[in-house]
Amino acid sequence: MLNILDLIFLSLAFMVTFTGFLINNFEKHVPVFVIKSYRYGSFAYQGSGANYLQMIEIPKAFYRHFYFFSSVFSTATLAYMVLVYYLNFNVNSYIVFVLRILLEQDESAVSASAAIITMSLLTLQCVRRCYETYCLQVFAKSSKMNLSHYLVGMVHYFACVIAAVGQAPLFCGNQNRDEVVWTDKRTSILAVPCILIFLYVCYEQYQTNVIFANLRRDKKTGEVVTEEHRIPHGRLFELVSSPHRLCEIILYTVLIILIPTKTFFCIYLWVLSNQIQTAIQAHEWYKKSFKGYPTNRFAIIPALL
Repeated sequence: MLNILDLIFLSLAFMVTFTGFLINNFEKHVPVFVIKSYRYGSFAYQGSGANYLQMIEIPKAFYRHFYFFSSVFSTATLAYMVLVYYLNFNVNSYIVFVLRILLEQDESAVSASAAIITMSLLTLQCVRRCYETYCLQVFAKSSKMNLSHYLVGMVHYFACVIAAVGQAPLFCGNQNRDEVVWTDKRTSILAVPCILIFLYVCYEQYQTNVIFANLRRDKKTGEVVTEEHRIPHGRLFELVSSPHRLCEIILYTVLIILIPTKTFFCIYLWVLSNQIQTAIQAHEWYKKSFKGYPTNRFAIIPALL
């Protein structure tokens, strides 16, 4: 049975994939308001149609809000989980009630250790991205996105935290500590390799954003000297046009391995479809915008896509 979060993210995954397919293959026949709502940033629609949508366009720099919110929310949730699992705090009945409404889960689906590890990694990712968007990345002042992208981003990070904690012991179903599954064989085997892969990919994604930022900063002073787009080079950029999006897919693959629940799988499908479709859009934009763009690069998956 699908809960409200499952339905939301399955719908988003279908909508993004279907709309992206139509725009990529039949753009001339797609209404302008659909294209303008879908595309944003460097590859935003440049025509004059559907100007009324400007009323609900906001600066792309507002991406920062996603990560500020998610950093605070995930950190607070992780701290609460530590209190519950290691200091014997009881889960507040109102929290259990809300999680029950959102997830419709009667029994825990993962062990306590799997939930704690997942939330720790998710928190690390959110805090790191918060630092990058506020202190590292350079957003062009003219770059806009539709309000819908902003709202979906907020819902995404809220749902990720809820899915990570809401199907864990004590937060879901039986509140008897004597029956809690603290760890399981699967998590014991996969935890270390998953953590190592996650940390390495986090580092690669950070380096990708450093390369992006350096395209607009003076190498000596670090001051922003341009907001123009340039061809990035180095590290995973030698293989794909969107290594940051490739890293995002790998990060969420690690998380779904740690907590293979139905709800997190629905979120994973949304991440997969969104990152792939956006990467394809970016790849095509690079090829059209730069005559000398490397022909050996793929959009997001080396030697495949």
